[in-house]
Amino acid sequence: MGHVPPDTDSVCSPIIYAWYLQQTGVNAKAVISGKLNRETEFLLKHFNLPQPEIISEVGEGDQLILLDTNNPEELINGYDKATVIEVIDHHKLAGLTTPAPLKVTIRPYACVATILFEMFDEKIAVNMPEDIAGLMLAAILSDTLKFTSPTTTDRDREAAKTIAEHAGIGIDDLASQMFAAKSNLEGMSPADILTSDHKNFKFGESTYKVAVLETTDPQQALDRKDELLVEMQNVKSSENLAGVFFFVVNILKSEATLIVSDDSLRSLAEKAFGQSWTGDTMHLPGVVSRKKQMIPPLEKAAQA
Repeated sequence: MGHVPPDTDSVCSPIIYAWYLQQTGVNAKAVISGKLNRETEFLLKHFNLPQPEIISEVGEGDQLILLDTNNPEELINGYDKATVIEVIDHHKLAGLTTPAPLKVTIRPYACVATILFEMFDEKIAVNMPEDIAGLMLAAILSDTLKFTSPTTTDRDREAAKTIAEHAGIGIDDLASQMFAAKSNLEGMSPADILTSDHKNFKFGESTYKVAVLETTDPQQALDRKDELLVEMQNVKSSENLAGVFFFVVNILKSEATLIVSDDSLRSLAEKAFGQSWTGDTMHLPGVVSRKKQMIPPLEKAAQA
């Protein structure tokens, strides 16, 4: 399983790895803990795959393989009672400790699916069934924003192109459908929008939520700014946070618009990004990656 809440990579990569382990005789099952986002919902339907079982906790006797995270703050309830036997990740080390040794694979790529592609035996890698290959390609396209994110490496591009070629899947067509699905906010509440892709981060003694919406139509979200601001205040209060940052990422223009939960965060954002506010929003040209472009400057500014 991946992190909580799940995104496309943290749903697709566990499905892919469970499939691979099954080919080697291991009884593995992919699970999730949290609601699927619309992009991932689309992909499972598109490749005719069932949604993984949703579980709320694990415990003693469970063996757990973690993909796309090694951060205790992002893990399912009871992970510390279960036995973590393997971690496959592309994030920095984040303080996970275990009572016994385990297998750890961490590589500085944009996507865990790229790591899996490298780990697989070559024959298996180029002969995956179309549904598994499709998920692997989709995870890479999602995490790299079709190779436009600064997290993208040559290995991500090479893996995606090799998978697409062998599976006969068009990269541009699949990416367009994925991004259209994730951009559709119809019927979504402000809470749904904020929680579709969010993580909590501790900067010093304070905890902040950093939510991201990647979309080809940012105006849909910006038109609901007032509703979102109310919900951000609710989240801040209910989760006892220092504040909430919400980045609306324009996939097509490779830029973001930042909204914050209250005035106390405005100066922190100015210090972090060197930009000024226009009303309730801050325009951030070139900013698309939470891992590389949002969290590091926010953390530095908060601890200054």
